Amino acid sequence: MSWIDITVLLLVTIGPVRGALVFLGLTKSADAKLKRAIAIRTVSVSAVICVIFALLGAVILAGLKVSVEALLIAGGAILFIFALQLILGEDKEQSSDVPPPAPSLDIATFPLAVPLMASPHGLVAIVAIEATLKGATQAAIFVAIIMGIMVFNLGFLLAADRIFSRIPPAILKIFLRVVGLLLCALAVQLIIFGFDGLGLIPNPEIGINKAA
Repeated sequence: MSWIDITVLLLVTIGPVRGALVFLGLTKSADAKLKRAIAIRTVSVSAVICVIFALLGAVILAGLKVSVEALLIAGGAILFIFALQLILGEDKEQSSDVPPPAPSLDIATFPLAVPLMASPHGLVAIVAIEATLKGATQAAIFVAIIMGIMVFNLGFLLAADRIFSRIPPAILKIFLRVVGLLLCALAVQLIIFGFDGLGLIPNPEIGINKAA
């Protein structure tokens, strides 16, 4: 995967959109100071979790004796299911009979940081990508991309009121479905990499050479 593919994949799985939608709902009655504090803590917690997974992914794999190919296939399958939810629409709204919790810093850790921003799909993707990296330079670039996305997430949360007030809900749903389609393709590519690594995908060049 190219760095652009990795960035797109991470933007979809640990990006700000889904978390920002819930952030707006849970902080309706909060003042600007509390909203800012919640946004900063949400992104800080998410960044720490994602970086830990990015740095210790190999250790986790070695400890569990899981191959890179197995992780790519499993991660691709999980990401594919997640992407299908975006495409088909997951419009489950919270029941109107249940009052929303009072805004406090506690919601920054759960549910905003985990599982919405540092999502299970995102963590699987991070570990799967980290397992394919070679050398400290690539690992440093990967961590830099994660931190860049977290900075973007913070700006998105702080500006969520202004952003969503200008985007019609219908346009936002179309955007999410397009993103879901793109993620489906990336998830399939992860699975293909896994099968290819296991030698389950025949190399067409070998067939051509034999025929010659």
